[in-house]
Parts: sequence; structure tokens; C-alpha cells
Amino acid sequence: MITRDIELAGEQLTLHPERAIYWGAQRTLLVADVHFGKGAVFRRAGIAVPSGDTEDDLHRLDALFASLQPTRLVILGDLVHGAATARSAWVDDVRAWRERHATIDITLVTGNHDRHFDVGALGITAQPDRLPMPPFVLSHHPHPHVEGYTLAGHVHPGVVVRDGWRKHRLPAFVFDRDVGMLPAFGTLTGLHEVANLTGREVYAVTPAGVIPTR
Repeated sequence: MITRDIELAGEQLTLHPERAIYWGAQRTLLVADVHFGKGAVFRRAGIAVPSGDTEDDLHRLDALFASLQPTRLVILGDLVHGAATARSAWVDDVRAWRERHATIDITLVTGNHDRHFDVGALGITAQPDRLPMPPFVLSHHPHPHVEGYTLAGHVHPGVVVRDGWRKHRLPAFVFDRDVGMLPAFGTLTGLHEVANLTGREVYAVTPAGVIPTR
């Protein structure tokens, strides 16, 4: 799959088709809106969804770690979807995964869903509100900050790409003047279609890789 290198705030970033950003100069991997345990929350509510979503997302992170060799992972909010119970197998899966990657520094910039679960129990450091990493400010909510260019999640941005008479709704990276948004990483997350505004750079995540939409 094709990655896409861009320059943002004077730094080179790699947009990865697994819906992640790699900041090579800092050996830092960024993802947003993982929503571990979402399938379990749905099933407890009586909504029939297949199991294995957390396991699939952990495998995707494993593959990113293997290919990019980051020393740090920063999650831009909503690592988990909701509260866990004693029967929530996903908690043990995530804890075991964290132990396998003990040498990688993993930080969560907490999002609105993370209030339901103590991620410290998973061996992950929680950072409230935002994390300055000049020239960027890493946040969950896509608000501009005077300290630097904001990279955020929360919105689950997506775009519609036309292929002849067919339309495809695809996850997207979105970059405005002061704020950039990552697509949601989690398997069971939805999309919020964003407009292709003047001055906005949008990159769609397709089966073949990351492509600009204009």
C-alpha cells in the first residue's frame, strides 16, 4: 500500500494507509480514536456485531511497529470505547499486547470516551487535554492552539470519492491552516464526511494507499 509524505509545520510526516501518521524525526507514531472494546460494548447492549475487532486492531499496530520501528506511540484520544466488565476479554488482550511492547513509550492524550476506563491499568500513560511536541500540539479535540499546529482526532473524518458512477466513503486525513485531523484507527468506527474546502488538504485512505483528493 502506498504511503504519502507531506511537509507540515516544517516537519516531514508520513501518512500511512493503516490510518496513522509517522513522524520520522521523532520516531513517533500517531493514531487517533482506537475505541478498544467497542464491539464488547455493543454486544452487551444487544447489538449483534462480530467479535475480534480489538484483536484486529492490535495486529495492525503490531504491523506498524514492525515496519516503522517507532520508539513512541501517541494516541490522540478515545483509546477505549467504554467501561469494561470482569468478562471483558479485550482488557487482557490489550494488557498482554502492552507487555510485549514494553520498550515503546505509549501515551494517551485523553478523549471523551476515556473517562470510562483507567488506562493506567493497561500500562499506558494518560496525558489530559493536550501534549505539546513542538512544532505540534497533540490533542483529541481539533481546536487551534497558540503553542503550535494541532494534530487531533475525535471527528473520524471521511470523504466521498467517485469512481465513474460509483461512490466510495473513505477515511481521510484532513489538514487546515492551524489544525490537522487523523482518521479513526479503530475497526468499528464510523465516518463523518468533511467538505473539501478551499485551502484544505484532504488525503483519502483507499485500498491501494493514501491519495490526495484533488
